[in-house]
Amino acid sequence: MSTKSWVRSCLALVFALVVVACPETGVRTAVPKPTAPAPSGPAVSRAVRPSSAAWQRTNPGGGGAFNTIGAGPTGIILVASDLSGAYRSLDGGQTWDVIGSSRGLTVTHVSGVGFDPVDPAVLYLGTEEGIFRSADYGDTWTPVLTHGYITDIKIAPSDPDVGYAAHHSRFDVADGTIYKTTDRGMTWERVSGPSLPGGLHILELIVDWEDEDVLYLLAGEGRFACGPAVVYESNDGGATWARIAADLGQIADIALDPNDSNALYLTTYGDVWDPGYECITDDPDGGYLYRGAYDGGWTWEQWTDEDDLGSHNLLVWPDADDRHAVRVIDIDYPEIWETTDGGVTWQWLGSKEDWGLGWTSVDFAYGTSFNGDAKTLGVDLSDPDALLWADSQFVWASRDDGRSFGPIYTNEVAPGKWQSRGVDNIVTFGLALSADSTHVYLAMPDLGCFRSDDGGETWQNCNDPDYVGTWEGVGGNSMTVAADPTRPNVVWITQAEEIDFPHTLLRSDDYGVTWTPANTGLPDGIPSGLSVDPHSPTDQRTLFITVNGDVYRSLDDGNTWSLVLDCDGCRYTAVDAHDGDLVYAGGEAGFWRSTEGGAPGTWEQTGLPEMRGSLGGEFWDTYWEGVAAIRPDPSNPNWVYVAVFGEERGLYRSPDGGRTWEHLLTDDYLRDVAVSPTDPDLLFVASSSALYSGGYDPASRGVLFSSDGGQTWSPFNDGLPWPFANVLVVDPNPPHTLWLGSPGTGYYWRILLPTALKHKLYLPAIFK
Repeated sequence: MSTKSWVRSCLALVFALVVVACPETGVRTAVPKPTAPAPSGPAVSRAVRPSSAAWQRTNPGGGGAFNTIGAGPTGIILVASDLSGAYRSLDGGQTWDVIGSSRGLTVTHVSGVGFDPVDPAVLYLGTEEGIFRSADYGDTWTPVLTHGYITDIKIAPSDPDVGYAAHHSRFDVADGTIYKTTDRGMTWERVSGPSLPGGLHILELIVDWEDEDVLYLLAGEGRFACGPAVVYESNDGGATWARIAADLGQIADIALDPNDSNALYLTTYGDVWDPGYECITDDPDGGYLYRGAYDGGWTWEQWTDEDDLGSHNLLVWPDADDRHAVRVIDIDYPEIWETTDGGVTWQWLGSKEDWGLGWTSVDFAYGTSFNGDAKTLGVDLSDPDALLWADSQFVWASRDDGRSFGPIYTNEVAPGKWQSRGVDNIVTFGLALSADSTHVYLAMPDLGCFRSDDGGETWQNCNDPDYVGTWEGVGGNSMTVAADPTRPNVVWITQAEEIDFPHTLLRSDDYGVTWTPANTGLPDGIPSGLSVDPHSPTDQRTLFITVNGDVYRSLDDGNTWSLVLDCDGCRYTAVDAHDGDLVYAGGEAGFWRSTEGGAPGTWEQTGLPEMRGSLGGEFWDTYWEGVAAIRPDPSNPNWVYVAVFGEERGLYRSPDGGRTWEHLLTDDYLRDVAVSPTDPDLLFVASSSALYSGGYDPASRGVLFSSDGGQTWSPFNDGLPWPFANVLVVDPNPPHTLWLGSPGTGYYWRILLPTALKHKLYLPAIFK
């Protein structure tokens, strides 16, 4: 133990260190930063897109939630997400790639990031199932701790062999403990003892940059667990702990002075916006910045008062270049202030009114992390002038000491047209292609409606402010979408403020630019499974939709609706590709059909018993079972395919309009099926253990294809970071692009090569 930590331990009357150290031998040298990868997504026109290759991602960017962010000693940025693992940027946030199961990460919920301060190749991810480590800049990952919800990882600048992690038994329990490594992250053991009290939800760790045995923790409110907003200090490598600043109130944030390791900054909560977990309460005596000095004990000096910044919710950012400069960020209404004279005077540097917004608005930009206010901001170890920002939907950055911020999740490539930089965290509920194959429509939670008028190269917000409530038109919730099969300008979509609020069905006659209600006769509730009868009159389309599990039909282009099947468990509908009288519906209530155009009293349940699931519950829930997709064959009359989600279910085919069935593929997580419009033997299925709330299972297969009518199957996942797929749409027009929705990372496309697929030139593995 160093002299500094020994003296501090004696003065604080704490216990001696009890740690077994296992240092790694050998000399380490820093490795150069790797070359940045090429930008992902379709950056070229459809005419010159690659004709085989892998899945290409295309999104507007963002989505959320992003839990935390940080960058290592050469500027590699890691962003933790709650649905799709983590995201990495090698070029300062210009482009991103996804860290998923294809790289060894097997947990979709990432809650902490960590960096070796000396070796930029060594990175860490804290997850809800322990810690993953990379030794090759994030290209591959290995689990080094296989249990615990890890909210932060910090490696000691003075000795990178030593590091600490904030460990909890589960994501929703406030029982934080400290784990430690002494072999550069290869193994981890619990080090904290009874002096660290129970009931803490640990948000952040700080290790003294001079002494690896001195560290601090900040506890407080997180997304699913809460505890007191307090600070503890350890002077013996995490073995024993003592609370500090107990008389200052609820602690919002802490930061070690980068120029004086015996000085600590902290902020307290004042009048706060409470997310609803009731850990943090309004404190009229809070909302201030303090500087603490250690000299045998802590003394605190208040650097702000109500005449300076008012009583706010502040985060602190000391300047590493200027020992006299400190900045505070009011994250209740984001703005940033700076002092260069020890808090005597303060200068206002700017607010979100002045910063770049991306495709969102001022009201929704620069929010806070759901995982705790202090998790919102992250430093860049390579750039003292940089501050990184992660919130419930987006990621942002400043590289000029906080004078300005801007989005690092999207690019505006033309006025109002957005293209993701590759950092997306999206739930995919629906996709529809217009009759001209140029206009594409997305239906998503939180992001709501986005449309493209250039085949998915760029995206425009198409949410209607009148129907998405407090989202104010820059987000919303859309459950289902359908485009007219011959009128390229006509599309229908549902919109609501929240996923479980009553939705309104809307119709657009101008490619999704403006919308009008099309829901007369529909009850309040949750819709899904919108479909259009292609055989119906062009100006008086017949449509079907389910609301609250029952089937409704419109005979007048969606203007009015009536109940046609009291199903109590139907979620999806379809009309036979060759016969408009043959209509299908299904869900947890199994499979139903009508041979008289879906008229009331003409429906019969003809599905197999295994097509049914338990009634009740939300059909986007992890444990829901039943018919998840119905796809009529475009080539063979009366042929219909059904994807059934549930254990030992899978893909079924009927050659006689749903009377008899053949089980083609067994899969626990099947969610969709698509048939080639030119080759009925060419089938695709979508399998995903994740949907609305993430979750990886090795049995999730992503996309499979069969070139022999379902007898054998091969994976079709090259380019997908996770084997997740729940939406498949084949463009009937050449070059027959296959579109994919992948829960978490969003939407993808690839052009089909029937000849290559026929000869299985993609991947050799076969699934029976």
